[in-house]
Amino acid sequence: MQYSVPQFIDVEDKIVGPFTGKQVLILIIGFGSLLVMFTFMNMVFFIVFSIPIVLGTLLFAFWKPKGFTVSKWITNIMNFYTTPHLYIWRREPEIIMIHQVQKKKSEGDIVVTKVSRNRIKELAWLLDTSTAIEKPYEVKARPDENIR
Repeated sequence: MQYSVPQFIDVEDKIVGPFTGKQVLILIIGFGSLLVMFTFMNMVFFIVFSIPIVLGTLLFAFWKPKGFTVSKWITNIMNFYTTPHLYIWRREPEIIMIHQVQKKKSEGDIVVTKVSRNRIKELAWLLDTSTAIEKPYEVKARPDENIR
């Protein structure tokens, strides 16, 4: 039996016109607090205190920086600063420099490495096919590693 799978689960339902349930609740709380302030405060104090409340209400209801609501941002910030953090520092092992003295090679000492024909063909085929989209040959080691 086939079931229908919901497609847009990250989109909230619109409750009142273009507003979601959270937005309606935030607007009711914000403008309800303005109504209470209007009834109990002097007009000068009401104007001074209403500006931050209106801006905060609109900020919490409609602004979504990087797709997250402001309340989610504040929750994440509070969780970050209230939870302990574990910082681990690992000391890197000290690198010991060893100075090796090499013999000077005389001009008569020429090192000749012999490479078999099969190895040359394999390397040529590897170079020819390495830019192809599908690589049928997987290199397990560097091509020049085993030349002898």
